Amino acid sequence: MTIPDSDDAPLSSEDALRRAALFASGMLALRESPRFNELIQELSRAIDVPIAGVSVVDSGFCWLPVLHGIDLDSIPLSESLCVGVVETQVPMTETDLCANPRFADNRFVVGPPSLRAYAAVPMRGVQGARLGTVFIADQRVRPDFADRAIPALERTTARVLEEASSPHHMRRVGRTTVEGLESLIRRATRDGDDALVTAIDRVMREVLPLTGVRGS
Repeated sequence: MTIPDSDDAPLSSEDALRRAALFASGMLALRESPRFNELIQELSRAIDVPIAGVSVVDSGFCWLPVLHGIDLDSIPLSESLCVGVVETQVPMTETDLCANPRFADNRFVVGPPSLRAYAAVPMRGVQGARLGTVFIADQRVRPDFADRAIPALERTTARVLEEASSPHHMRRVGRTTVEGLESLIRRATRDGDDALVTAIDRVMREVLPLTGVRGS
């Protein structure tokens, strides 16, 4: 999965820090490792849902680096069910999406894949950055989500974050991670945002030993 990374694209300090955490998380290359697909498929089987995945938020989109049961790469945040979970950092369980006015008109509810139930938990990166979610969805109303969904999602989220930050995965994505962080530091330096430079440099120092890449 790749995200827009032009040095000329407008980026707020908050978004720059989130992107730095996203690079540092190893989330951008989940598709390259079968282990993440295994974790999401295990979640799908455990809750008996046709759709499960990992979402990350950047550049106005909800990106889907790991997704089981439906073929999508990204969704505009305005159409995403995950955006509220990312913003509030509160897990969400919707046993019947059609019964909630917030979601009844969502394109993924009224049209294909005709979702009826959804649950998600927030996924945080370095320094508590809001990265995205781990989620499940069904085309049936699922009253059992109220009791079953959140514990299973939280367990899977912990395993995904642990695997993503493991040295063997970070070495695989090390060069991309470092280059992305260096690009963000250059942009913040150009903009004269010393506080942001310091914050991203702190992220760099935290993740660099895991990547196997020599610091410049």
